[in-house]
Amino acid sequence: MRKEGAVLQLNDKVAIDESSYATIAEAVVSEKGAGGGRVLKSTLKLLSMSKLRSIYGLITNVYTRVSSPDDLGQNISDLQYIKVKMAYESGRDSSAKDFISKAGLMHLLDQIKTYDQFILYCRYAESLVAYFKFYGGKE
Repeated sequence: MRKEGAVLQLNDKVAIDESSYATIAEAVVSEKGAGGGRVLKSTLKLLSMSKLRSIYGLITNVYTRVSSPDDLGQNISDLQYIKVKMAYESGRDSSAKDFISKAGLMHLLDQIKTYDQFILYCRYAESLVAYFKFYGGKE
């Protein structure tokens, strides 16, 4: 049974929790468009959906092995490996670097100490992918 109350600090002003992760993910990938509606942020238009899926795949690879707090303890080193792979992708592709930085994906990994925080991180990452696609991220 999961406890309520997991929090990850995106920055000094924004905390991600179970009631805000989707809203924050939407804000990370979208901005107000000319007509008042929301559109994909111009800084993310160069990021391809396949690159985003590869970044998300790093996270889901660990997620599939973690179904309990004990599992997280056994796979905690994999969180650091995700961070290394994100650094590599950031070095190869400036649009990936911009996305990873704006979304705080590497920064948030360092904060994961509990199973609930890990699940929150995974839901936030999934929300980023969903909103990226929703707002027209390129294939």
